[in-house]
Amino acid sequence: MFKSYLKTTFRSFFRNKLFSGLNILGLAVSMASSILIFLWVQDERSYDKFNEHANDIYRLTARVSDIDAAVVPVPIAMAVRDEVPAVKNVTRLASLQCMVTTGMQKFEEKRIYYADSNFLHIFTYPLLLGDAASLLTHPEEIVLTEASATKFFGSPQNAMGKTLHIDNNYKGNDLLVTGVLKDIPQHSHLQFDMLVPIQQYDKTINQQQAWGNFDVYTYLQMNEHFHATAPALASLQQQIMNTYRKHDDSKTNGTLFLQPLSDVHLRSHYMLDVPGQGNHQQVLIFSLVAVFILAVAAINFMNLSTALSGQRAREVGMRKTLGAFRFQLMLQFLSEAVLLSFISLGIGIIIAWALIPLFNQLSGKAMMLHLLNIKMIGMLLAIAVVVGLLAGSYPALFLSSFNPVKVLKGVKMLHGGKTYFRNGLIIVQFAIAVILMISTIVVYSQLQFIRKMDIGYNKEHLLYVPIPRLGDLVQRQQAFKTAMSQYPEVDNYSFVSHLPTDMPTGTKAVQWEGKTPDDDIVFPQMWTDDHFVGTFGMRMKLGRFFSENFKGDNNNYVVNETALKAMRIAPETAVGKKLTLDSRAGQIIGVVKDFNFKPIQQPIQPLIIRNGSDGNFNGNTGYVVLRTTPANMSQRLVVMKKVFQQIYTDFPFSFGFVNQDLANLYLAEQRMGKLFNVFSALSIFISCLGLFGLTTFATQQRIKEIGVRKVLGASVSGIVGMLSKDFIKLVLWALVIAFPVSAWMMHKWLQDFAYHIRLHWSFFAAAGVAALVISFLTVSYQSVKAAMTNPVKSLRSE
Repeated sequence: MFKSYLKTTFRSFFRNKLFSGLNILGLAVSMASSILIFLWVQDERSYDKFNEHANDIYRLTARVSDIDAAVVPVPIAMAVRDEVPAVKNVTRLASLQCMVTTGMQKFEEKRIYYADSNFLHIFTYPLLLGDAASLLTHPEEIVLTEASATKFFGSPQNAMGKTLHIDNNYKGNDLLVTGVLKDIPQHSHLQFDMLVPIQQYDKTINQQQAWGNFDVYTYLQMNEHFHATAPALASLQQQIMNTYRKHDDSKTNGTLFLQPLSDVHLRSHYMLDVPGQGNHQQVLIFSLVAVFILAVAAINFMNLSTALSGQRAREVGMRKTLGAFRFQLMLQFLSEAVLLSFISLGIGIIIAWALIPLFNQLSGKAMMLHLLNIKMIGMLLAIAVVVGLLAGSYPALFLSSFNPVKVLKGVKMLHGGKTYFRNGLIIVQFAIAVILMISTIVVYSQLQFIRKMDIGYNKEHLLYVPIPRLGDLVQRQQAFKTAMSQYPEVDNYSFVSHLPTDMPTGTKAVQWEGKTPDDDIVFPQMWTDDHFVGTFGMRMKLGRFFSENFKGDNNNYVVNETALKAMRIAPETAVGKKLTLDSRAGQIIGVVKDFNFKPIQQPIQPLIIRNGSDGNFNGNTGYVVLRTTPANMSQRLVVMKKVFQQIYTDFPFSFGFVNQDLANLYLAEQRMGKLFNVFSALSIFISCLGLFGLTTFATQQRIKEIGVRKVLGASVSGIVGMLSKDFIKLVLWALVIAFPVSAWMMHKWLQDFAYHIRLHWSFFAAAGVAALVISFLTVSYQSVKAAMTNPVKSLRSE
């Protein structure tokens, strides 16, 4: 039976080469697109699943005032471990930037975590060398990854038993290498090069019992009796909050939450989170895009198959006359659809395999198509079968319903089945394509808005150099200034504790005139010198900035406009207001106009700027930021490097640009925009394939009518209009559906940004016009061709 089906399938294929080719091409392109998207989705959803206890691990997060943070107080971990029965174990991580010395070489390292000794028992990071039971148990030891061991000592074997000198926040320690881990899996949300016992962090920061400071990542491992039901999780969270309130002597009024490990990568919107997090909304959006593209191709198949149904009517009639049952005919047509789907899958796999390098470049991934992977094979087979069954279901139902008596008597069945259904499919198909087009326009416009928006300072041509501030190096800032003074052409620079792209969370230890007990505000803070406003091109709203002419400025403060509003201080009374920060009393001497120091997904926060002209500001690394121009950038970079190497003889020189760092904050959105461009174009292409096929079929069916009309004097434009108008009407109906749906979707997406564009009518007009023009050109090609045909030839063909 199936052998007969195969023969019939290939016979039908070669009889209608054009339409079968269009079906296969559309399905192949859509399957290739879906394979690439599903690979990306699978990659994003696979984070942290390699951990043996992944389902039992939760991260503690916090909300303080209106700020959500990925860090919690240091002592909460031990309190929860001791007082909450469901918690089997806890581990803490803290991240600090350190200077690492080995021999005569120094390295600035940013991927260092201070960890509890049980960290490697809770998380599954394979050990290459060392004793797993004793790692991180002694304060003066360190664990490296394979890559960092090779970097520092040439090989993991050479690293064992060697010493690394670590400088962190004014303290130096010699640490013994006691273990080497295999390189951290790519799909771990925690990416690090070395682990140091957390006792070093406690000793350095000296806040083992600081309940008011939110500094460490804290993970809980549940015991084997805990079942993660909604009531159980709610009860557990309440127990943790009770423990926190019992011990918290800082009166911070924070709230703690539980986050499953499986949610950390995709559902993190927290400040001070680990870098490289994903976006659950983007995963959902692209999953829908994959389904949409498959749906567009399946609709093509349905439409072309039903349109060609009249050519197979006699075949159906003969089979029914010879005793074939309806379910057998349905099985035959479904088999044909599934077979074509598998042929398309084979071509789609080849296309996807060829495009993976380009897709990786667009998405920032390093994915591979593993055809021998069981899950991958299952996914591909499922795609082929599901698409084949969906695409072939309606044609199978329709073709198998033909009345054999009427068919064999020569009564023509309605070509293509009920035209309402087929027209509905065309509308859905183009609605999907237009939704993707509008989404592309909105994403692109939002990215343009981000690039061009006024962020409160001139971000262009700001060169920065990290300045080590460890041990006695704090005093070198003055030496740096003295050395720079020898180059009068390099005069527009400033020292800052933080760049606008890496500001810390902040502090609540702020007092001001008029503060009430209900004022629960977190203030980010930064230290800088008197050249800050000039170098960055900022604007003062009120008062003045720090100046070396005012000796009392060391204890004074500058705030931003948002801080003024948060403290409910009237602008006319702001200058001169008393303000105390970390027990350091001073006054507000100026108000700087608001500037963005967080990604624009987040609103501007109240900011306090402190005077760091004497070099005595917080942190183990600061920056010197230099204003350049395209003409003098190379020259000034040479000067900066020369001065740096003169003052910081034993530290590596590095530099960056503020505008590039800002652009990197929106890499995910940029990649999303590029991918939307590609997939919306593919959706339009596949839709046009179907429209081309249907137009070709329609003109073939009306070839005699076209000939008669031409003999009677019809013009080419009139015939083109006659053949095109019905299809154009369907595209217009598609626009009616696509506009409100895309408006709702893009409105939801834009809500993720504190500052965003408005949905403008021109976005919809541009997509609508593009869809109409593309569809008209597609239809017109066949229409013009038919209209230009010699009418004598057309009439003879009948």
